[in-house]
Amino acid sequence: IIAELLGLPQLTHVNELTVDGNSIKADRYTEDGVTHLEANLPAVVSVGEKINEPRYPSFKGIMAAKKKPVETLTVADLGVDAGEVGLGNAWSSVLEASPKPPRTAGERVEDEGDGGSKVAAYLVAQKLI
Repeated sequence: IIAELLGLPQLTHVNELTVDGNSIKADRYTEDGVTHLEANLPAVVSVGEKINEPRYPSFKGIMAAKKKPVETLTVADLGVDAGEVGLGNAWSSVLEASPKPPRTAGERVEDEGDGGSKVAAYLVAQKLI
């Protein structure tokens, strides 16, 4: 949806990614093999969990990060007109929100030698099998 709204090409489920100047090349692994994708930049890219090896921070790195200053930028600092952003210019809006209903108690089946039949009957009644 983001790519459509921005009018940009999209490459989805990417496993390997290469940026070459003003173009981007990507490989997507499927059941049928590898699909090679290519698009011009800028583009919207979504990747799979196997795109790279995660880097885990060391204790020393965590402690050093705590000491670094956090820079706060305003809309003016980014060179964006304040009239172009915010809730008034959002492409979507939340009409209603409600908390998730509490979980109901499950159904308990006492096994008196026919527990399997009772479980199967329950699954059939719930249209799960």
